[in-house]
Amino acid sequence: MRAGNLGDILYIGKKLRGYLFGTACADALGRPVEHLTLEQIKNKYGEKGILELPPNSPWTDDTQLMLVLARALLRGAELKFPELMDKIAEELVLWLDEPDLGAGATTRGAALNLKDGIHWSNSGLNSKTCGSLMRVGILGFIFRNDPEKLIKAASISGRITHTHPVSEAASLAGAYAVKLALDEVEPREMFEPLLEVTQGISQEFTQALKSSYKTAYSDIGDEEGLKKLGQGWYADETFALAYFCILRYPNDYKKAVQTAVNITGDSDSVASVAGGILGARMGIDAVPALWIEALKEKEKLEEMVGLLLEKYFQLSGSKLRS
Repeated sequence: MRAGNLGDILYIGKKLRGYLFGTACADALGRPVEHLTLEQIKNKYGEKGILELPPNSPWTDDTQLMLVLARALLRGAELKFPELMDKIAEELVLWLDEPDLGAGATTRGAALNLKDGIHWSNSGLNSKTCGSLMRVGILGFIFRNDPEKLIKAASISGRITHTHPVSEAASLAGAYAVKLALDEVEPREMFEPLLEVTQGISQEFTQALKSSYKTAYSDIGDEEGLKKLGQGWYADETFALAYFCILRYPNDYKKAVQTAVNITGDSDSVASVAGGILGARMGIDAVPALWIEALKEKEKLEEMVGLLLEKYFQLSGSKLRS
């Protein structure tokens, strides 16, 4: 490592692994039930819904696209924005040759625009779905110590695929929440910073965030509270549902994720956001060992850990020297 003593490296490494595996395990748990109603989930898995990850469980496009963005950051996180966005655009085009794990039409359409030679500043589609939110958490790790660049990167890189203000605000919140989690900010204390960083972008998102916070601290049950907040197909709802789960279970990764997947809606995406934030805050030890063992292609995540740590400390050292 270019910067950081052994203690720092071990500490940040646990946080990074918590984010990566926290995201992927939650994503994989939600994958089988994404298109089922809550009633159908209960009929199939029992009254409490799906609770455990079976052996050899694959993740979805949510984790896949987070890794696409991570590879772009490894190639150019230290670059200025035009060049960094060029790297992200290149990786999105390469992603088109990867197996289709269920990516939405917006992300795929934008990547096809890039492949056709449309510049990344014009490649995005006016959609408020959650695709950009799903990949941006890794920005909260890489740019943790440079909030200004984090905010700009989350905004601009999100618009490569999703240009709607709802998606932009959700992308900012998703990336910034991971940064706050790494800083060990309690979920309850994330509310004001998240409001501030997304201020003025989307009234729909602001309302969803406020509703999530208010509902989480009401007397309503989990099931009814989640139903009230939506289904998660749009980015404001995705983040609101995930935030509700981590507010209800701020120190229990497993319970938060189990709550997130057992909904009528975008189960894997809601759980993925919640799992990544709590994994980043609590570290790898919070993620059930049996879930990690059950995760298909977990070696791909392990391979990223050392590379991302190297980049993180490279950037942190540069920031400290500047």
